[in-house]
Amino acid sequence: MARNGRFTVMALAGASGLLASALAAPATGSGAQDVTGVWMTQKRTAAVELSSCEGTLCGRIVWLADPTRPDGDVKRDRENPDPALRERPWCGTEVITGLEPTGPGRWDGGRFYYFKHGRDYDLAMEREGETLRLRAYLGLKALGRTEIWERADPGIEFCPQAADAS
Repeated sequence: MARNGRFTVMALAGASGLLASALAAPATGSGAQDVTGVWMTQKRTAAVELSSCEGTLCGRIVWLADPTRPDGDVKRDRENPDPALRERPWCGTEVITGLEPTGPGRWDGGRFYYFKHGRDYDLAMEREGETLRLRAYLGLKALGRTEIWERADPGIEFCPQAADAS
């Protein structure tokens, strides 16, 4: 019986170690390949394609639930402080830049451009299983706003401006 008990404890310890390794494996890499692809924003109003950009992560809008204003005109970057950019459409525009890996499943030091305010915010991101937790803030993370993003459906149809940028 002692032999069986010792075997059971050893088997459980080994199985626990394997399970812990298997559960940790998807989030262990801090490289861009872990999170590249198309992600849906929390309110499901936009999809952003994350990709590797010279060692950092960047992201551009590739789909909008409502790409036009009530008058039928394409949504444009009207609040941008740079007058030369105020006519660019939202769709296809890079909104995330400079996210650097800081540890397993974590990125920081990035910027997020928010069209409605026409300004950049500091950005940190963390992968939590099959979701991303993005924290946009000005200076202090504690005073920021967090969103949870999920992978977009594989058949999502890119807006024309995003398809042209590919």
